[in-house]
Amino acid sequence: MIDIKSNIDHLDELAAQYLADDLTETGKDIRAAAADLKNLRDYAAQLERNIERMSADIQTLNDSAGNSLVNELERFIDRRITSKLDSLDLTQPAEEVRDLVRSMIQDGEIVVTVDHSSIDLELSLEV
Repeated sequence: MIDIKSNIDHLDELAAQYLADDLTETGKDIRAAAADLKNLRDYAAQLERNIERMSADIQTLNDSAGNSLVNELERFIDRRITSKLDSLDLTQPAEEVRDLVRSMIQDGEIVVTVDHSSIDLELSLEV
């Protein structure tokens, strides 16, 4: 918040005194200055509220972008694994399938790279 050193109410009273003492131009200037200070104070408060709202919106977008990225990454990995598993003999024991997926990851057939410099992600994948 802007820290206004002047007492706006005192300026209004001072303007009224000048106007009463027939110092019209000075009174008008003081009253205008008090009005300007009120407007600036109110505008600064409005800007602070807008900044808080925008910060919350940005955080929400970052959060949802992170969730979308995780979901898309999981779908991509699932598609790659499913594609490879579809080409296999499904009569294989589950352990052989796990070994195959493990070897796909080790051989670089499945590569996952996540740049989390601006988004904090928590990934989990179950096969």
